[in-house]
Amino acid sequence: MKTLLNHFEVLEDPRDIRGKRHELKDIFVLTIYGTLCGYTDFVNMVDFLTLHEDYFSDLLDLKYGIPSHDTFSRVFSIINPNEFMNAFIGWIKEITGSKGLHVAIDGKAIKSARNKVNNGNVPYILSGFLCDLGISIGQIKVDDKSNEITAIPYLLDFIDVKGKIITIDAIGTQEEIANKIVYEKKAAYILKVKDNQKDLKDDIKTYFDLELKKDSTELDILETNFEKNHGRIEKRTYYISYNTECIHKKNKWKSVKAIGRIDVYREENGKVSITRNYYILSQQFSMEMFKNITREHWNIECSLHWRLDVILNEDHSTNKKDNSIDNLAIIRKIVFNLARLDSSMGNLTLKKKLTRYAFDFKNIENLLFCIIPSI
Repeated sequence: MKTLLNHFEVLEDPRDIRGKRHELKDIFVLTIYGTLCGYTDFVNMVDFLTLHEDYFSDLLDLKYGIPSHDTFSRVFSIINPNEFMNAFIGWIKEITGSKGLHVAIDGKAIKSARNKVNNGNVPYILSGFLCDLGISIGQIKVDDKSNEITAIPYLLDFIDVKGKIITIDAIGTQEEIANKIVYEKKAAYILKVKDNQKDLKDDIKTYFDLELKKDSTELDILETNFEKNHGRIEKRTYYISYNTECIHKKNKWKSVKAIGRIDVYREENGKVSITRNYYILSQQFSMEMFKNITREHWNIECSLHWRLDVILNEDHSTNKKDNSIDNLAIIRKIVFNLARLDSSMGNLTLKKKLTRYAFDFKNIENLLFCIIPSI
């Protein structure tokens, strides 16, 4: 437990010392246990913890029993989310070291935490995901009066991306973000180009259209085999060119060292569709790297966001007071990472792991006291 708590016990407890009955670290551990056992709201979590009060009294030396659900809610509403996130990132860095190459960045809504008083805004959490290891490495809440474009630089300042490859959907294809990744953070990028950068997209599209017509030797081309999934046939063709002279505003996009295109052919129920996606690359990546990184980017949606919603019920979280949205999102990512790093259960799904944690606390003890420290 100490391995995990070392990073989080430095958090300042903002509560008035008068009348305080439960230590911050105890509330933190109880929340981790409750969430690992599948409870995603404090009312039901407290009921579950109370049923096992003797166990937790021995584990944490609780003098006043299990805190009320109001205590849990209040604590996570007033903890400084930046301090909490720094502690989370420090813990992840200790575990992963320099492992992992590909960081995907993407935003996700928490729909049920919409604040009706504040113009009905839906909170967005921008996350960084280490695709190679399948774990979350950081997040930041998008300001209610802003968007992901302004939040991405702040997230890049939180997480350590030096020497890694960053992928972001088209919203992140901005001159300032591209330059920050390469020149300030000493990382690389593969960024999708859409109509929000229409001139850039038109330059790249025109270049590939002309080069393919004349059977150019400037292009590296890779065709994947047909894949059959649920009756769907899919074929992808990858193109890379290291000639970037087609970009007219080269001073603006000075970090671009290569351009790419991916054609996706799909046939399903007799209907055929072809989509073309365009990219800018900050290095002269190999074709194999270009293919793998662009395919891996969607792991943040499939491996992280989907599980946060379906298994950890994030989309139905209604906690929205003060810092609750930020801090409880961090808790869910801690639990996601803990379960993801639990190798003792083989290839069990996250949901099945949570079932086993609730069934026998020895599984959680093994995870916290043995597996995580050994990593």
